[in-house]
Order: sequence, then structure tokens, then C-alpha cells
Amino acid sequence: MLLREHWGSDFEVYAGDADFFGSPISTPEAWKHFKRVRNIYLFKNQFLWQYGCLRELLSAEVTILNANMRMLSNTFILVLRKLMGRRTILWGHAMGKNKWAAIIRLVYLRFCNSFITYTESQAHFMRIRYPWLKIWVAPNSCVSSADCTPVITELDKLNTFLYVGRLVKAKKVRLLLEGFTLAKKNGQLPETARLVFIGDGPEREILEQNVKESGLENIVKFTGHISNIKQLRLHYQSSIFSISPGYVGLSATQSFSFGIPMLIARNEFHSPEIEACRDEFNSLYFDSNNAASLAHKLSVCWQNRAIWIARRREISIWTRNHYSYEVMRDAFVNAVEV
Repeated sequence: MLLREHWGSDFEVYAGDADFFGSPISTPEAWKHFKRVRNIYLFKNQFLWQYGCLRELLSAEVTILNANMRMLSNTFILVLRKLMGRRTILWGHAMGKNKWAAIIRLVYLRFCNSFITYTESQAHFMRIRYPWLKIWVAPNSCVSSADCTPVITELDKLNTFLYVGRLVKAKKVRLLLEGFTLAKKNGQLPETARLVFIGDGPEREILEQNVKESGLENIVKFTGHISNIKQLRLHYQSSIFSISPGYVGLSATQSFSFGIPMLIARNEFHSPEIEACRDEFNSLYFDSNNAASLAHKLSVCWQNRAIWIARRREISIWTRNHYSYEVMRDAFVNAVEV
């Protein structure tokens, strides 16, 4: 980890097995880098207490805490550290989901010394709303600067639309298959066009059944979960666009790191990574929950693939400069040391 390389053994990360409602989940590889704590969920998973790191987080010279106010143990640590005169930094979303949360948050933030947001727009909001706070920005990343290199291929080998992520209802993967199937049926895409799903989840079985019923087994493929960067590069290499039929997540910046643009549903409850998605630069948009709109935009992407393949290097370099691990690391280092 880059932060451990910078701070050495003085730096520790504490994490539980899973987030609220069981997703996302920490992988076995996580415990090579993190110290495991016990998550105790309360009130039908609405609140969380993490057990096993209280002493360490209270005694640290500087502690960075998840800013989610539903993590009651973090609130307890935040208040105690304030009373002890110790420096605490919060990291998370800039705003709550309702007005009552906003009022509580106004008090809550009085106990921290500074705040790390996910996006520049969130930072701008907080600087206006909470002028006494020092604000830093650490955009979520899933790629190193070394991995931000464009994948190279010839135009006549560019024939794939790619989905990378969990196969769950919230990601609306059935809509993607419906839109692709419609585009093929209407002649909006040629015979050579392919669709590949990288990932796994409860929606996979129904997707595979729909593919079989539509007679698309030869052109729609399921690879399962892939985390190896070299294998991912091979799939992105032949991709015209990656697709986000539901809300955008980290797969957007991963796609951009390879120079591959993303086709995105316009009106979704997107994750902070949506700020990286620049219309007509590294992204195009279709109407949410509209298979016909998606089919049309797939056709537009295909027709303009020569334009997009020429832009891969520019997209990749921009991602390296704004959304790499190194950019994220520098934000944390500055928040602690400056």
C-alpha cells in the first residue's frame, strides 16, 4: 500500500468483513493489508458498532475515520478524541440524505479537525457550508498511475461492448442485455458486435437464460469475476465502450485508465465517480431505464468507434493525473502532514 510505504509501520488500517447490508465485502486478500475488526449491526442493520480497535484509534496521534454517522463506534471515538485534544480527520460523503441528518451533521463535524471528500464538487459544497473546516479531496481510485496506459488495437478488431461489475439488480444488467438484444434485432449493430459481462452475482443465471432464449450464445459471453489487471486489459483492448446501465461506480475510472470511454445511464443515484465522467470526452449518456435509447446509443458508439479509439491515450493520461492511487495517496498525506 502506498500510504504504508510513506508512513511505514506507524500506519494501520482497520476494517470489517462487509459494509451495511452485506455489500461490498472485504476479500481474503484484504487481510494482508488491513487489521480485521468485528462488525456488530444494530437496529436491522441501520447502525454499526466496530469492535476490536477502540484503544488503537483513541491513542493514535492522528486518526482518520469513516464519516458515516451510522457507524456509532466512530462517533464515540470522534467525541472522545476531541475531549482528549487529539487530531481526527473524517473521510466520506459531503452531505446526508435528509434535513435532519444535515442538522446533526453540523454538530458532528465540530468534533473533527479536517475532512476528506470524494470529489471536488463535494469539497466546494463543504467549504461554503462549513468554512471552519480544512477540506481535502481524495477521489476514489482502483488503478495505479503505472496501469493508466491505453490499450492498443486495430480498428477492425474493435467489436465488443463491455460490462465490468457485480451482476446485481441495482446495476440494471438486464437492461443492458435488453438494449443490446434490441439493437441486434433492429439492425442497429452488425453481426460482428459482441457483448461481454465480467463479474458475477445473483443476476447471472437469469441473464444466461435470456441469452439462450434469444439465440445469442455466440455473441454474448460471461467470464465471471476477473481481478487480474493483465486479463482485464485483454478484454478492454477489443472494447468500443464499457457500459454502466445502472449507477456508476469505480468501474468507470478503471475503464478510463485503459482509455476506454463509458456509456452511462443518465438519471441514476450514481456514486461519486460520476464526477470523472465527462460527456463527449470520456463518456456518453442514454436515457435511464430505456432499452430503445440504450440500443440507439450503442449504434452511435459503433459508428464513431474510429473517433473513440483515437482518443484512448488522452483519456488514459487524464485519468492518471486525476484518478490514480497516487493522486488519492497525496490527498491523504497532505491532510495529515500539511
